[in-house]
Amino acid sequence: MNIKATTALLDLTRGHTLTLDDSRGALVRVLTGALWITQDGDPNDHFAAAGEPFRISRGGATVVQALDESRFVVEAPHAAALEAWREPLARPRKAA
Repeated sequence: MNIKATTALLDLTRGHTLTLDDSRGALVRVLTGALWITQDGDPNDHFAAAGEPFRISRGGATVVQALDESRFVVEAPHAAALEAWREPLARPRKAA
């Protein structure tokens, strides 16, 4: 079965991070909690609380950190972009 999606529902516990690579154009919609968002090459950090959307405007890495227990949706600009974000999560981690 091959499933592709343009939207992902994510949960982060306080202090944990998620890195989105080459996610320009994606929309982050915060449902609960609050996020600290840093884009590669952007001198400003961005904060989004529940009910506040944030559009990623740069390529490169975007780091999303939960300031509280947070649930949010990432809407990809197209299905291929979301698939690329998910692929590194599917790879097994090597034991240290």
